[in-house]
Amino acid sequence: MGIRDRFRVPLLGTLRPDPFVKLNQHAKMVKKCTESMKESVYAYFDGDFETFNAKRIEVKELEGAADDLKKSLRNHLPGNIHMPVDKGTFLLLLTQQDKILDYEEDVVQWLSMRERTVPQDLSDDFKVLTDKVVETIAYFELAIFNIPDVLEASFTDDERNETKTYIKKVSGAEYESDTLERALTRKIFSLEDTMSPIGIYHLLRVVQLLGEVSNHAENASDRIRTLLAR
Repeated sequence: MGIRDRFRVPLLGTLRPDPFVKLNQHAKMVKKCTESMKESVYAYFDGDFETFNAKRIEVKELEGAADDLKKSLRNHLPGNIHMPVDKGTFLLLLTQQDKILDYEEDVVQWLSMRERTVPQDLSDDFKVLTDKVVETIAYFELAIFNIPDVLEASFTDDERNETKTYIKKVSGAEYESDTLERALTRKIFSLEDTMSPIGIYHLLRVVQLLGEVSNHAENASDRIRTLLAR
């Protein structure tokens, strides 16, 4: 092995540094938290508050564990010379990915403030919206979990284009989520003669928080797009 080869091997090893492993671990926590949030929201609108609270606690615990991992990742992030992407872009991606978790916890915590039976038609609409939000995150997960392949392939067009396809799907699902949010908001307002003002406000806030979950999934996807444009 020549002198160049001796120095090349450890340097190439830094193209897949620990930060990307931890970023992937954090994304897996997002996936688990999203599943628990969906189950919690479904239970709430089914009137099953015991299951709702059990799943709500799961969301809280997962968000806390993910927050610890985020802090560890930030505190042990290497300098740019050891990373295949800009450090600032990486941190912005981590921040937006973490905000998905933050708002998922906000959704279930806000719901817990007022445990009331919701009319069936509204309950169904909330489930449809929740499904669309979860779909948005699912496409984001496909994009984030494809990053190791992008790095392995040294940012070849094939791998980057596959990831970009997932990012476009995130944007499409987020747009559909916005449409559902507006329709559900109008429907809730139309019930002002049959629901209390506090009941209306409570449900409107749930719609807004669910929307924030999908918004940050799209924001995180945009950070991946920036990362791919290195």
